[in-house]
Amino acid sequence: MAQNVHPQGCLENRVWGLATADCYTTLAPTTLDLWRIPLEQQPQIDTLSEDEISRFRRYRFAADQRKFAVARSSLRQILAHYSQRTPASLTFDYGSHGKPFLRHDSSLQFNVSHSGEYALCAVARQVVGVDIEQLRSMDHLEGLIKRCLAVSEQQALTKILPNNQSTAFLKYWTCKEAYLKATGQGISEALAAIEVDLTPPARLKLPGKPWQLQVFVPCDGYTAAVVMPPAITQIRLWAHPPLTTGPAPNG
Repeated sequence: MAQNVHPQGCLENRVWGLATADCYTTLAPTTLDLWRIPLEQQPQIDTLSEDEISRFRRYRFAADQRKFAVARSSLRQILAHYSQRTPASLTFDYGSHGKPFLRHDSSLQFNVSHSGEYALCAVARQVVGVDIEQLRSMDHLEGLIKRCLAVSEQQALTKILPNNQSTAFLKYWTCKEAYLKATGQGISEALAAIEVDLTPPARLKLPGKPWQLQVFVPCDGYTAAVVMPPAITQIRLWAHPPLTTGPAPNG
């Protein structure tokens, strides 16, 4: 069973439970379901569309092919349960900046992100955005900070030890990415214009429509953020089980 969390609470150190029989039918307009997906498994290739198979084959390395295919087939499996359809029957359309949505179920909103060996999938009845990053030392960090962070964020980084600045930068990055994915604007928007305050509780400092922000550790060695409307009052954390091994296409 998943652990329920109020958005204003903390997602840290929470239990990611296996899906219950009724979790797909109890997704209320005020609920966000977060799914954590391990990518070290074999994907169900036979559920992917021709377009997804084509994208799969464009990856040069087998590990990247596997990660893409597992994330995509897991997304199909999860959404199929909510939509009461088969995974292979789902059809995705895309917004102007590439955000996917279901052609046959506009009431179901979702977003997916993967990094390293994990993916996160957010599912709700309202628009949401999620991003995950594997923690690592960033190349050309100084240039990234100047290009992607607001002045206040750059000032906050000066108070952090140099060895910890890559982690702090990735936290800012996931927040900004999650916001852009929620709004469907895409990474083309100026990242420095999206101001984030990481002082708990983390928040977006933006004019106009209010958004909720959660920054959390989905598993060891990773950071993540989810952005959602104020109407979301419950977050459920689900661990997606390993998929049944399926046949792999010839590369």
